[in-house]
Amino acid sequence: MSVTVFGSINMDIVMRVDRLPKAGETVAASSLQHLPGGKGSNQAVASAHFGASTRMIGAVGSDEFGTAMRDFLAETGVDIAGVDRLAGPTGLAHVFVSDEGENQIVIVAGANGDVAAPAGWTAFGEGRAVALAQLEVPVAATAAFLAQARNGGAITILNTAPALTIPDAMLDDADLLILNETELAFFLGTAPPEGRVAAADAARRLLRRTDQWVVVTLGGAGIVAVAHGDEIAVAAPRVPVVDTTGAGDTFCGVLAAGLSEGLAMAAALRLACTAASLSVQRVGAAASMPVRAEVDAAMTVAIA
Repeated sequence: MSVTVFGSINMDIVMRVDRLPKAGETVAASSLQHLPGGKGSNQAVASAHFGASTRMIGAVGSDEFGTAMRDFLAETGVDIAGVDRLAGPTGLAHVFVSDEGENQIVIVAGANGDVAAPAGWTAFGEGRAVALAQLEVPVAATAAFLAQARNGGAITILNTAPALTIPDAMLDDADLLILNETELAFFLGTAPPEGRVAAADAARRLLRRTDQWVVVTLGGAGIVAVAHGDEIAVAAPRVPVVDTTGAGDTFCGVLAAGLSEGLAMAAALRLACTAASLSVQRVGAAASMPVRAEVDAAMTVAIA
């Protein structure tokens, strides 16, 4: 099983606050940490932790954060041959996390703004190949990556975060679209759907092909996934929430890894939801992501 992730690599500057600030308000932080982040990097770590052979394609800067991020990804087991070192700063994310576990994030692109698509798709590892991308690097480069991967026979996944205007071809080239309720509303030009049934109905409007899936993450309510003539709903396990940062990335990375292993969609979705529920019980993004043994153990407890 192999997963190739194309996307952003950031250093997260994480500050804990009693509550998230309102517009124009200043609040005091109780702590500050530098933690590995970036949606692309996070999803690659989640995939590697789950056990998939994982390759990262992206860029870091020439600063100390770039060195730290390359070292971190390599130590996690991610192949970093496709991570370029560019002149200038590494991407940064300023993350505020409240005592309730909710967050606000502001991103500085840095090297992520200059990421280019690889020259062409090449197979990586053995077995089923999965290509996973997000929208924190240039849209044109992401579109080229997805097109190359699909033409090369990979299962293609697009996590449409952050929500941006993108070419229709990108939606066509994704075998799976993963988005939350706010992102779903952005692409449909509607108010966010309320509840699983409304989310499923709205998601069907994004289906472009008969063999495509649209997966909507619903936070504490779990997920709903739709295809032509099919629907899967998975409830989120009830757990104490410490920090939601990186939960969506954990879901995406583990889903990609599960599909690369050959799991059916329903089984892969259940594993991904379980992994995300484990991540919210810890602080940080990549630092909170569970390993395969933890996910399997949690699944066993849930079944029991």
